[in-house]
Amino acid sequence: MSSVPLRPARPLGRVVLAVVAVLAAAGLSACSSQAATKLAGASDTNARDIVHELGTTKIGGRPARVVALEFSFVQTLDQLGVTPVGIADDDDAARIPQLLGKKIDYTSVGTRLEPNLELVSGLQPDLIIADSTRHATIYPQLGAIAPTIVLNSWEGSYQDIKDSALTIADALGDRAKGETAVAEHDRRMKEIAAKIPAGSDGRVLLAVATPDGMSLHTSSAFTGSVFKAIGLKPAVDATDTVESGVGLERLVAVDPDMLFVATDGPGTVYDEWRNNSAWAGISAVRSKAVYEVNRNAFSRFRGMHTAEVIAADVVRKLNGDR
Repeated sequence: MSSVPLRPARPLGRVVLAVVAVLAAAGLSACSSQAATKLAGASDTNARDIVHELGTTKIGGRPARVVALEFSFVQTLDQLGVTPVGIADDDDAARIPQLLGKKIDYTSVGTRLEPNLELVSGLQPDLIIADSTRHATIYPQLGAIAPTIVLNSWEGSYQDIKDSALTIADALGDRAKGETAVAEHDRRMKEIAAKIPAGSDGRVLLAVATPDGMSLHTSSAFTGSVFKAIGLKPAVDATDTVESGVGLERLVAVDPDMLFVATDGPGTVYDEWRNNSAWAGISAVRSKAVYEVNRNAFSRFRGMHTAEVIAADVVRKLNGDR
């Protein structure tokens, strides 16, 4: 990478902008965001290097204007006492009260898949938290707006989500608060797991039903790894997180002993397959261990609190409260 000479007489803020502009023009804007961040935090004795999925970002002080581009980040920030100024809420304001159990004031920056960068920039954030799967290609642009950390949420396991909570706490300048949040969460999960009824040692599966098929969540998926964390055995053990577009034949072949079906409402293959004779042969169907669950909680949201919601709902259903 070629260096960019800085003129001592130019104010530091203008120098930072010049460096970013030149490097971005050279096609190295990812590096430019790091350079800008380092220059901006060079005089901050509290500046720290935050290691994330796409590199290292230097962050100074305690960021207060945070933009979160995935639901799990919103939930973690709430647990750490920070309300994001911007959220990629999929243009559905109802989802955030569902996620947090309360209303908060924030600005929507569009969808998680394609956040609106102009809206993000207009919020003048001092920290952006992005997802490694959805936002890797726009990391350079995000980094040019504000210091950005990239974490694994969309394809992250339960452990990834807990690790991300500590990284976010580091980025906010309060690692201790993050450690406390994780410890309290672990205690609550242990209490929930202790209520699983005896004999719940069969294979359990989350299937997300759509009008076209089902997606089977494996042991590596967030919900599948939550099942494992509370002592249940996922029916599909795989490194890939999801089997997408699955037909009834594949579901019959997996043959789970306990089946959780997540939908957004009627009109999915779940309604159709239940009238098929092959469906009746699935172990979970024969033992009346098929449970309908909320797709947001079981598939979209993630987060430590969401893990508790999933675990508690599973325990209730296994104890007979459908």
